[in-house]
Amino acid sequence: MTKENLHEAIETNQPFIITMADGKEYDVPHRDFISFTRKGTAAIVSGEKERIFVLPLITMTGINRAAVSSD
Repeated sequence: MTKENLHEAIETNQPFIITMADGKEYDVPHRDFISFTRKGTAAIVSGEKERIFVLPLITMTGINRAAVSSD
């Protein structure tokens, strides 16, 4: 996964899901829920209950632009 791939998903202003190599998935309901580290090698995703996830781009395997669950 590249930083450009994620920027394309963010620019659509649509919710998406990041899939990791270990099979875990992270919802990005809005562009305000994701940012990048200074060097751009990892994405920082804000999850439920103020949880923060640092996701290395090298371990990302896909982006699903399907609707994000609203749990």
